[in-house]
Amino acid sequence: MITMMKFSSLLLGALLVFGFSSHAYAVTDDSSLIGSWEFNVNGAPWEYSRGVIVVEPGDDGELSGKVEFSTGRIVQLASISIEEDTVIFEVNVDGYDVKSDLKLSGDDLQGVVQTIEGNMNFSATRAVSER
Repeated sequence: MITMMKFSSLLLGALLVFGFSSHAYAVTDDSSLIGSWEFNVNGAPWEYSRGVIVVEPGDDGELSGKVEFSTGRIVQLASISIEEDTVIFEVNVDGYDVKSDLKLSGDDLQGVVQTIEGNMNFSATRAVSER
């Protein structure tokens, strides 16, 4: 028969294992973002609504990248940061700063971009050729 003390110890152990394992899935390193991401921005003008974001390791060890809009226009990312499952891109388009606040889940990025015209829904998936 399990005593209350043993039961409490088992329950605490199970909670600790669950807590550590779920945290392990939330922590994401920079390398998980490297690659090409096909994106769609709902509500954006058509020339900015679709394209590809390319993220590469920079010479200094930091991530660098660019946005290739479906029109062929290319804009360099000003900054990229990632903490746990949150990704923040910053880019300057036509003289206006655009900042994204995205959640990374496997091969998907979901969130919003903050533009001069307001917040817009953003979604991206890793390019099929990289899966």
